Amino acid sequence: MEERGRAQQHERELVLSEYGTWRLTADEDAPVIDEVRTLETLLRLKAEQLHSPDPGLWTEELVTALLTEVVPRVVVQPREQVMDLVPTLRRFTGYLRETGRWHPESMSVSSAPAVLAELEFAALEAADDPTRRSFSTNILGYGMSLGVDLEDETELAAFMHWYNSLGDEERLRLSETGRLAEPVRPYDRHAALESVRAEEEARSSWPWFLPAASGEPESARQLEHEADPEDYTEISIVRCAGALLAHLSTPRRSTATGSLSRADTAAVLAACGIHRAVRSMWDHPEIVGPWVALRDGGWIEVADGTAQRCAGPVPYAVQDEDPEAFVEFGHAVLTALLLGRDARGPEDGGFRGMPDTAAALAAACGEDGVVLTDPVDASAEVREDREQIERWMRVRHDLEDLVAAGALRREHGRYQGSPALLIALMALLRERD
Repeated sequence: MEERGRAQQHERELVLSEYGTWRLTADEDAPVIDEVRTLETLLRLKAEQLHSPDPGLWTEELVTALLTEVVPRVVVQPREQVMDLVPTLRRFTGYLRETGRWHPESMSVSSAPAVLAELEFAALEAADDPTRRSFSTNILGYGMSLGVDLEDETELAAFMHWYNSLGDEERLRLSETGRLAEPVRPYDRHAALESVRAEEEARSSWPWFLPAASGEPESARQLEHEADPEDYTEISIVRCAGALLAHLSTPRRSTATGSLSRADTAAVLAACGIHRAVRSMWDHPEIVGPWVALRDGGWIEVADGTAQRCAGPVPYAVQDEDPEAFVEFGHAVLTALLLGRDARGPEDGGFRGMPDTAAALAAACGEDGVVLTDPVDASAEVREDREQIERWMRVRHDLEDLVAAGALRREHGRYQGSPALLIALMALLRERD
């Protein structure tokens, strides 16, 4: 699937490059950069949202859905850019016809100009309709109207900080309409930027809920030299990853949601020593954790209704047969788990509290583990600071997720990691530089 996506992206880039040359040949003063940027967005959305990756295929249904449904829902742009959509697309269809790239299943060459002309007003009408836009598009569109540079991370963070500080009623009104006539507290760029900087300074300080760091950390090379197969067999996620790959020595049918069937899930759980009624694989974090890590790492592929085992970055190995290879496999699984979660957004199961989570994990992998200081026991200054409490909550959420996945243990509020997990954490920190 990734190879197909890269091939489609390459095709789009080739077509857009050729279009730029074609356009400049006809008009050397044409705003080619702006047009190519607009077309890149349209072609990408056509492929991703409408499952139509061919740059030369343009039916009336496709172009109507793209301009009146998809673009208003996901693209934040000023009205003048919306007005340029149809003229730019009209020139692009001219290029497709002239160069022989017009797909035979597209609308007829003679009808295309009329169809696009009718869509010019419809696209503007759709862009102006807040019910056609997503909540985030309404919010960000309002920010753009205030002069917020949405491509500047700090500016965007400042605007979202202001939005999150609004009352529930104002946030709902803005997300549904894209307008806020008389906010109780109008957006103040300077004040919002100052608030963001203050939060960043707070996040960069040592987490108040962790014990003070002490001593020199062991080097990764020293830890790796001392790595023991037993360190990995004691980690639930490594054991269950092995059980999954052993079960997938024969390809298995996957469900519509890309998971194992009930019977296969029950069999893997039993192999992990877990005996529980199964309704869906997604209800069992002991399997979901290793499943996602193995897919991220390339050991499992799910395609065309089938889940099958692949080679992965290092071969799957069993401790009794090859202890050294098993250590390499266990390390690769734990690294894939951490790298995958670090790469995802919080809404997709990624870490919420980095870099504090890394500090907490390092402490948890120490000899005595770690207990997160409860806000109840914190200073009055911390208890009254909403950001500091949320900071604690984000890290606690990350650690609990790792407990559920079988990478960490928790007993009586104490999180306990292992040298093997610490080695994987160091690999993640090297990747993060």
